[in-house]
Amino acid sequence: GEGTVFVDITDPKRPDVLGILPTHSSNNFFWRDIKVYADHAFVVSEDNGHGMQVFNLTQLRDWDGTYTTYSETANYAGISSAHNININEDTGFAYAVGVRNTGACGGGLHMIDISDPANPTFAGCSSENGYVHDPQCVIYDGPDAEHRGKEICFNSNAPGAYGSTNHWVDIVDVTDKSNPVSLGRMSYANSGYSHQGWLTPDQQYFLHGDEGD
Repeated sequence: GEGTVFVDITDPKRPDVLGILPTHSSNNFFWRDIKVYADHAFVVSEDNGHGMQVFNLTQLRDWDGTYTTYSETANYAGISSAHNININEDTGFAYAVGVRNTGACGGGLHMIDISDPANPTFAGCSSENGYVHDPQCVIYDGPDAEHRGKEICFNSNAPGAYGSTNHWVDIVDVTDKSNPVSLGRMSYANSGYSHQGWLTPDQQYFLHGDEGD
């Protein structure tokens, strides 16, 4: 079936398939993006009406050896669908991106407070630079002293459903979720599809990948 499957790989040579969390809605978008925070999994899909599923992973500890169909713990309906999700575990905020329903932050950062994982709430939007394909959001501790201690998202922005035609690396201060501040953005030659990136451990560099350059 369509949904999120849980596999116990404690013994990698003999993995156990515990069961499935069925999709919240189905429009034949089979892929999912899943992140984990505070013993909960947060699942997004490009299926319309899917929202963000929340699943309490502690349920898996009592597995009885039979394939199980699980129920979601909660569903956040502030988005209809999303391509991807990032979680900053240091702050308890999730960032859904590639959100396609009109009004849900224009495909940019849709910020969700998940400090109480089973009761996610809307926290804010950052939409001015268009569709975000993948972000990394951190408490900054890099070489730029001016921004240390602030929550900053490094975004790979690609053309999306809201008229954006450019490929960018975009940096946004999201410390104040009600008033995010764009710190800068960089375009680049021979762009194909701005896809993803990640900071080096010292946060001096952002390593960016393009899917089709």
